[in-house]
Amino acid sequence: MVTRIFLCNEQTEPEIRDFIREAIADITEGEQYIVTWNCGNIQTLKVGDRAYFKRIGSASQGYFAAGTVVPADREYQLKQKSARYRELSEAYDIDSQLNNFRVWVAWDACVSFDQPLRSDYLRQLPNFQGMPLEPQSDAGVFREEYVQMLDREWERHTQKALREGTGISLVEVYYRWGLEDTQQGFPQDALESFRQALKLNPNFIKAYLGLGDAHVSLREYGKAVGDYGKAISMRPDKARLAYYKRGEINLLLGQYQQAMADFQAVIAIDPNYVDAHFALGNCYFKLKSYEQAIACYGRVLELSPDRDAAVYRRGRSHYILKEYQEAIRDFSHAIDLQPSNVEAYYYRGLAYSHPSIADETLAGDDLRKAIILYQTQGKPDKAKKAKEFLATMAIDFLPTTTPKSSHALAEAIADDRTSDRDAQPLTINATEVIATPLAMSAASPDVQYSPQDADQDEETSELIIKAAISDAEAAISDLTEAIEKIVEVEKIVEVEKIVEVEKLVEVEKIIEVEKIIEVEKIVEIEKVVDRMVERIVEKPIPFSIEDPSTAEKLAMISVMAQYMRDGWMVRSVDKVQVGYDLECSRDQEREAVIIKSLPSDRESFAISAIEIENARTNRDFVLWVVSGSAENPELRCLRGRELFEQFDLDPLAFAARVRQAAVQLEFAPVALEMRQFE
Repeated sequence: MVTRIFLCNEQTEPEIRDFIREAIADITEGEQYIVTWNCGNIQTLKVGDRAYFKRIGSASQGYFAAGTVVPADREYQLKQKSARYRELSEAYDIDSQLNNFRVWVAWDACVSFDQPLRSDYLRQLPNFQGMPLEPQSDAGVFREEYVQMLDREWERHTQKALREGTGISLVEVYYRWGLEDTQQGFPQDALESFRQALKLNPNFIKAYLGLGDAHVSLREYGKAVGDYGKAISMRPDKARLAYYKRGEINLLLGQYQQAMADFQAVIAIDPNYVDAHFALGNCYFKLKSYEQAIACYGRVLELSPDRDAAVYRRGRSHYILKEYQEAIRDFSHAIDLQPSNVEAYYYRGLAYSHPSIADETLAGDDLRKAIILYQTQGKPDKAKKAKEFLATMAIDFLPTTTPKSSHALAEAIADDRTSDRDAQPLTINATEVIATPLAMSAASPDVQYSPQDADQDEETSELIIKAAISDAEAAISDLTEAIEKIVEVEKIVEVEKIVEVEKLVEVEKIIEVEKIIEVEKIVEIEKVVDRMVERIVEKPIPFSIEDPSTAEKLAMISVMAQYMRDGWMVRSVDKVQVGYDLECSRDQEREAVIIKSLPSDRESFAISAIEIENARTNRDFVLWVVSGSAENPELRCLRGRELFEQFDLDPLAFAARVRQAAVQLEFAPVALEMRQFE
């Protein structure tokens, strides 16, 4: 198949602007726009040939539409009319004159007739030098070596026109549908949309990225890797996003070496790609190369100082390397950036409890905070683990009593052997006497026995043997008293064990009391929230039209109270200017919340460009519109593209106005005279 150029002069085609308007409406709905066009006496056109339409004349010469040669309906095919036209393709129309044939072409993209892809612009590009841009007849063949560059420039031009509201592209329509289906949880439908886009433009890199994302949603990771690989092979020098996405999958699958190669390729293309540095650090962390991981997280913080996840991960790396002071520093910084970072509390508690730090007060405080956060975040297993460590730590810090050693008992035997005895003479086995200290140690596991003790026991045993030989009765008495002393020591050890158990019980009681206190604190917090909600609901402050900031603040309080009442953790990010007002989280749920006040006497509210972009691209996007008076406010929650369905956007003032029309379209027809904003 070849690429053809069809010419258009406004004088010979006065209805061309109407054609373009109709084409925009059809393409917006996902349909190609069919036109019939003269091709002079060219008889070699085939179905599937690529077609560009070029404006010629006195001004603004350039390409304004593109499509594909398609078969005419059978009843209109010229080859069906006469045998003399059997060699023509199915594209030729029956309405023809001698030496002036007509063919059917399906447009899949067009721009304003007054804003084409200009020929003089193309001539200035180095890749187009020497290219003949002025075909002398309709359906002239575009030279093959320039086709790929023309396709690329046309794609850029149509994307710009689409943003400005002066053009449309069916490829982009399918691509946007695919993105919406993926974001709304319909990955199978998204696959079909992306495939339709690739049928129209096999070199459309973004569609391959979309295919990969849809396959990831379906957990078909092998197919996703293939999709990202195709995008990389097409433009390896520009495929940083494809490299990054493929690296994420490899990291997920535990293929850390491949993931590292992908992230390093991203950094080679863009050294300031923060997410790639962070992901590379995670790879090193998984591979236990903690020094390299620390370097990567440090680079992340150079580029983005508020990246709390990087601070926490660096702290984990320091902790594993037993660099506890550095770990405590990073965990503290992570908590400052994100107070709900329960893992930072937990590991900082562990670091404080290490013997080199040994601050049981700070360690206990952090572990108790971690227990509460784990419980509120629905992580009972981790809360249990933290409790167990807290109990163990409490035991380790208790004072202990050291029982008497076995050699002290042997000395007591030697010291008392001259006392009065009435026992009968008995022959004593020296081996048994020497073994007595070891037997004592085995009978009482808590008694510590050392080599020095063994030396002293051996000397004492020799004295006992001599005494036994000279005086059997004295030896028997000594042995009897030794046994009695062993029994006494065992009693002492048992008593000490009981004392230790009692201390453990006391520690457990202390922990239970602390738990009760923490629970009471939580109850008090809930009471505060309830009181705040009551003040908002039962004693509202009227909105003031003269003071719109009051309405905004009351709207913010109303929405925050709603989230807190439902058990969400709420964080204000209004001053960070990330495109939304609140970050709300509950378990695994996340919401990026924008709040707008709509007083009853108004029909619109201001919305910024970054907020509109969040509405289009952020899957966690939520818009709350608080309308009515403060005495009886009405809260409406909009998700995803509902903003664009229920409001009209005024591009001059960025005002969102309540849509009056009952019918809502996903992609409304675009008039050339009215600019659109994305």
